[in-house]
Amino acid sequence: MKEKVKHNLGEVQRTLFLPLWGRAVESKKEQPWLVDEAALRIIEQVDFDFSKAAETMDDLTMIGWIKRSLISDAVVRNLTKKYPDVTIVNIGCGLDTTFDRVDNGQLQWYDLDLPDVIELRRKFISESERRIFITASFLDKEWLEKLVIRSKVLFLVAGVFYYFEEDQVKEFFLCLLDKFPGSEILFDVSSPIGIQIANQKVVNSAGLDKASHLKWGLKNKRDLISWDPRIKFLKTYHYFRSLRLSPRNKLMGALSDLFGMQYMLYLRLGEG
Repeated sequence: MKEKVKHNLGEVQRTLFLPLWGRAVESKKEQPWLVDEAALRIIEQVDFDFSKAAETMDDLTMIGWIKRSLISDAVVRNLTKKYPDVTIVNIGCGLDTTFDRVDNGQLQWYDLDLPDVIELRRKFISESERRIFITASFLDKEWLEKLVIRSKVLFLVAGVFYYFEEDQVKEFFLCLLDKFPGSEILFDVSSPIGIQIANQKVVNSAGLDKASHLKWGLKNKRDLISWDPRIKFLKTYHYFRSLRLSPRNKLMGALSDLFGMQYMLYLRLGEG
């Protein structure tokens, strides 16, 4: 048997294994919503114990991970129809494999994450001229100078912002507004109640440390406009409204959508 690939990740970074595992589990179903061959390959190779997550993880949480990927895929594919050479910046990429599902042969892709994550990522995923890795925290603004923008740019941020304080996220948005006017950003958010539930049912259930707990919960999406009037809403993506679910999951999903416990926001940052 081939030896598993070991890792040396920090507590927050270890959460990257959960959505990867969720995509792999979904891919094995008879009628999957999403098939992610790259996730299946990585799960077989990485040295990580998924047994506790498998025993305790809530169905709705896993469905949310899959829907988040489906939304991201759809937004990127739609952009590539208008801008075939669009630039996608995948912030906090972890072991995300969106590129493998959506590449049109022309887009420019950047994967950004912390040094320990990028080191692990290189063991499973290769760089190319159109798929470039950047080692940095998104809060370190120097990395923005490395981006080459040919037409449109989309910042893709999944499973990242709620690990930081609101002021840190706001500062990043203001930076993008000034440096990349007309850019777009797609990211997931949780309400304060959603943050509490996620910490109790997801992070703790997976056996992760309290250092992995989420922090920022968005009370009302309109609060973002108070950060800067140049922020424009393009679309709100709810997770559970259009899915075929069991009666229990349908009820719980409806409540989640109603109270904004977890969803995605698609915004334009100023006018280009």
